[in-house]
Amino acid sequence: MPTKRTTVLFVDDDPGFLDAIQNLMRAYSDGQWEVLVSPEAAGALALIREQKIDLLVIDVHMPVMDGLQFLALLHRKYPQILKVALTGDATEPYRAACLSNGAELFLEKPASREGWQNLYSALNELIKLQPEEGFQGMLRRVGLQDVLQMECLARSSSVLEVSTPNVQGTIFVVDGQIIHAQAGDVNGEEAFNYLMSLGGGQFHLKPFVEPPARTISGSWEFLLMEAARKRDEASDPLTTSPFPSVEQAAAETAAETLVAPTPSAPTQYAVESLPASASESVAESETLPAVDEEGMAVPAPEPVEVLRPKIDEMLICSTQGDVLYEWQCADVNARIRFLQFLSQKSWQLRQGLPTGHFERLEIEGMKHRIVTQIEPDRALFVRASRLPVES
Repeated sequence: MPTKRTTVLFVDDDPGFLDAIQNLMRAYSDGQWEVLVSPEAAGALALIREQKIDLLVIDVHMPVMDGLQFLALLHRKYPQILKVALTGDATEPYRAACLSNGAELFLEKPASREGWQNLYSALNELIKLQPEEGFQGMLRRVGLQDVLQMECLARSSSVLEVSTPNVQGTIFVVDGQIIHAQAGDVNGEEAFNYLMSLGGGQFHLKPFVEPPARTISGSWEFLLMEAARKRDEASDPLTTSPFPSVEQAAAETAAETLVAPTPSAPTQYAVESLPASASESVAESETLPAVDEEGMAVPAPEPVEVLRPKIDEMLICSTQGDVLYEWQCADVNARIRFLQFLSQKSWQLRQGLPTGHFERLEIEGMKHRIVTQIEPDRALFVRASRLPVES
């Protein structure tokens, strides 16, 4: 069975260097390397478009487009290609710049036969580290979230095929952004969340192909966090939604319940009944002026203003940001962004602190109160004013 050949492309503006390195690398590899050369970046890009390149070795100093610019371009457009910077000017600033622009190695051009052999050995070891396309993994050991996070951080373009005995699914990633997911007949974020909830199966990472449609546009960080939140909450048997309906009457009743004063609210916002004996004592004290230890009269306290809540605006939206019910919201998109931000940060907080499931945030003011509630399938935003109770 023939052994698969490795394709290595050297880019350098010195024709003599390219002739030498092409002959030497072929000899050192015993014909296992297909060695291509190009004197400029434009020619190298043409070769990359025509065939699969396993390793790209770039000279740092070149005219028109130097090695640093070329590395940055390749890192954005072809992140899956292994890249090595090769230069006669091996200074620390150049090394740091090349590595930060996607180079796996920063090597100095050889000046001896031993140096050429060492160069081949270093490049050959780097090629051995490259994983084969279409690798398989056990979801019990490596989660889909881990694989997708690595693909997105590397700004890769790929297709992740997921399979279990009961379902086949696909997630499409282009330039580090998740753009489409499908599982059976389901597409978009619903399919993505379903695939991310799987606890076992197989996955294959394949080269990118254009999906039948682009159904996902959100950031990959939010998609992964939201999928993790849904998976966690789905595993909690106590998680139920207090908003089973988004009919107007049900929504208003739920909102009024949320903004009503709680037992822990300040006493000036709640009216409490007093026992009969206490009421009599209060009545008697109103007829007698209060005095201090020296017998001086003490001014009577200001009467406490009793306030009642009045709903000013209300919004109920799905976890995808679709409006389910809205009333008098001045800026619906701002409220949705706030709820999504809150959901993200609460998930991050739970990763470091044993706080349990986040459900509710209350913001109290003297005249206003804001209540938000995050549920597995929807979120609620209510803003209410505090008005004096008419006597």
